[in-house]
Amino acid sequence: MDTFSSMLILFFLVMNPLGNLPVFIAELDRQPPERYRFIVLRECLIALAILLLFVFCGGEILKALRITQASLELAGGIILFMIAIKLVFGSASGSGEKKSAPESEPFIVPLAIPLFAGPAAMSTAILVGGRGGFMHTLEAAGALAAAWAICTAILLSGRYAGKFLGAKALSALESLMGLLLTTMAVEMIIAGIKYAFLSK
Repeated sequence: MDTFSSMLILFFLVMNPLGNLPVFIAELDRQPPERYRFIVLRECLIALAILLLFVFCGGEILKALRITQASLELAGGIILFMIAIKLVFGSASGSGEKKSAPESEPFIVPLAIPLFAGPAAMSTAILVGGRGGFMHTLEAAGALAAAWAICTAILLSGRYAGKFLGAKALSALESLMGLLLTTMAVEMIIAGIKYAFLSK
């Protein structure tokens, strides 16, 4: 799972743009189209800055906490597996039920954190960024940036995509993303077991 494409897919799945799309639409329901795009882009940029920080500082965090590669792979795999189960059996329409929008526009919370840069994305950034040397970290940052660009494009077109796809299609796509994330989580768990028992 150290290839650029694998990291890109992993970041895309844990950012979960399709699952977050209904929530973004509901939170910004009262905003005009121009303001909607500005707020989404601002929140996504804040989330990117936070995730890049975790990617570049992930190795130092692991060293400071004395976390081994095996423990990191196993813990990350278990966390991703639990999140994937929620995606598979969760409902995009249920998580995005319309609620009364707040009087003032949201800032950082809840759109940037914890929706876009949530615990899964942060832990994945630490996991991927702390796996290798500087060149690997740069590759991980590139994969994160590419996945972020795709997710941001989806969220920017949120109102149009929500109307075009509908709640059922969004829910189905979210479940599909959960299924893909499940397989990647299982692969991480297997890798953790190999590190723990075969690298001695």
